[in-house]
Amino acid sequence: MRFNYNSDLNNNINNNNLSLSSNVKELLTRELELCRKLRAMISRELEVIVLDNDMDALLKILNQKSEVISEMQLLADSWLDVINDSDNNPADLNNNNFNLNNEGFVAGKILAMFPDNDEIKLLIDQTRDIADSIMKAEDQAQAELEKYAAGLRSQMASRTHTRNAAAAYSKMGGSLI
Repeated sequence: MRFNYNSDLNNNINNNNLSLSSNVKELLTRELELCRKLRAMISRELEVIVLDNDMDALLKILNQKSEVISEMQLLADSWLDVINDSDNNPADLNNNNFNLNNEGFVAGKILAMFPDNDEIKLLIDQTRDIADSIMKAEDQAQAELEKYAAGLRSQMASRTHTRNAAAAYSKMGGSLI
């Protein structure tokens, strides 16, 4: 039996690509799931701010969002592991156009690694879309929270003014009815 090094090497590369592809799909699916969860929380956050004015519920949502964001940060570490593992992969299109500080670094790197994988492309597109939606909703939630805080400041200032007026009236010998 003759050993065919090139054939075994190609089989090993193909198996590594399948394994890497599976890992990428799992990470993309998890990221999309977390993004959807975060988007739902932001919608609930807006509802609590605008309709309910329930600050206890808002604090609970913010805490839950923090947990999801922590999970997303752990996921980002997993992405870096995948990218680092792929740097030894001959199928990787490793070039100087990829910079970790660039926006979309991971997506660009993954798309370069799997240019013909429509499932990966779709997952990346869906994740990008929901990430854009998250950013817009988060901006809206922040604006609504700022409006709410401004209203509270106004109420507090009004109450302070009323207390000051009552104190002045009392010092002048008046009685409060």
